[in-house]
Amino acid sequence: ASPAGQGRVNQLGGLYINGRALPSHIRVKIVEMAAAGVRPCVISRQLRVSHGCVSKILNRYQETGSIRPGVIGGSKPRVATPEIENKVAGYKKENPGVFSWEIRDRLIKDGLCDRNTAPSVSAISRLLRGRD
Repeated sequence: ASPAGQGRVNQLGGLYINGRALPSHIRVKIVEMAAAGVRPCVISRQLRVSHGCVSKILNRYQETGSIRPGVIGGSKPRVATPEIENKVAGYKKENPGVFSWEIRDRLIKDGLCDRNTAPSVSAISRLLRGRD
């Protein structure tokens, strides 16, 4: 099916080439199905893509809004402006036990961002880890 017999068949009967990105039309389908409320395990079976791959694509989409395959290495785009980063650090200093999701809610409540522009919970966790 693919060049020089590189194609493998996963446990679900789907073809893949190890180390190659999943074709973008399949990525789009995964995100569309999830948006329509289809559970990842069902998406995985229907599209014959491993559950891990489905999860990875959906997580990346939630974090970055992108369905593009990841680039190995490269620098991460900044999720938050320096002003937001400082606010996050400030909230953490005030209350060291605060959770990332509480910080996100507070950024929104304080009018610094709205639901769409606020950094994801995982981005906030990453920021806090980077500051330790």
